[in-house]
Amino acid sequence: MSTADLSDDVKITLEALRKTDLKLAIGSSSKNTPFILEQIGLRNFFDAIADGNCITHSKPSPEVFLKAAEMISLPPQNCLVVEDAHAGVEAAIAGGFDCAAIGDARDDEQARWHLSRFSDILKCLD
Repeated sequence: MSTADLSDDVKITLEALRKTDLKLAIGSSSKNTPFILEQIGLRNFFDAIADGNCITHSKPSPEVFLKAAEMISLPPQNCLVVEDAHAGVEAAIAGGFDCAAIGDARDDEQARWHLSRFSDILKCLD
């Protein structure tokens, strides 16, 4: 796993998001999240990482998203979760977060936005 595994769409979108006043956080049940982000060159894009090392319940529990929001000092209603799994969409909604779905979860009816590609997230910010 390396920076070569990162799509241009993701990198360009994260660069655009970093230029805003938005705080960016990761909420992942994986315990390898910091390592993976470092390997693909994304660690410095995020203000906080909540992962499997700091939670006791995995998705569909909203715990990881609530922890991420707490780490960036924002209430859930002021956050947007971008999720690629149905359990993650369920967790976001259960935690009171707005949600954009992509990938396998794209057609999840619980999500407010349905993204075809990661850069579509920029449309959610308008």
